Amino acid sequence: MREFFIKKWLLVISFVLIAYAWGMIAKSESYSEPQEALLLKDSDLVLIPSYQLKDKALFFFIKKTNHIGAAYVEKGLFGWNAQMLTWSQMDMERGYEKLDDIKGHGDSLIYGLIRNGDERLVKIGESYATILDLAVILPPSEVENYRLEGLFIWYFEGHTSPNEEEITLINKITQEELDAYF
Repeated sequence: MREFFIKKWLLVISFVLIAYAWGMIAKSESYSEPQEALLLKDSDLVLIPSYQLKDKALFFFIKKTNHIGAAYVEKGLFGWNAQMLTWSQMDMERGYEKLDDIKGHGDSLIYGLIRNGDERLVKIGESYATILDLAVILPPSEVENYRLEGLFIWYFEGHTSPNEEEITLINKITQEELDAYF
């Protein structure tokens, strides 16, 4: 009977030690601010904040000079943790007059760059994308250094894959369809 209690206590002590070790690791990978979690994961990023809710934040970023990417940061028990970072190459000519370079992150986020985003709408099925003006979000020196003048990020998040919807670029004033992507 005594051996049974000793084994039980050893099992409980082992469980407590494993839980403590897991907690310490989780705490060491958590940060007080979401951008801090991203920059400590990769310090070579120019962050473009999209939104921050109570326990979730979305960031876009420029990596080096010719890559654009996205990342979610989630708040856990010990602080903010950066999730998967994805990025792909940007068009070196920086045309972005059409929907030629649509990017994705996970199954529910699509995004891209467009020129003159204050005059355009991006429609996904029956919904509209959010459009961010890079000249408003980033310091002028970074807009110039990364050749982002006149560029806007558009993005759309959905509960299902948005890749199954038609994506249309529309002139805000005339409602003329400028481009479509299927």
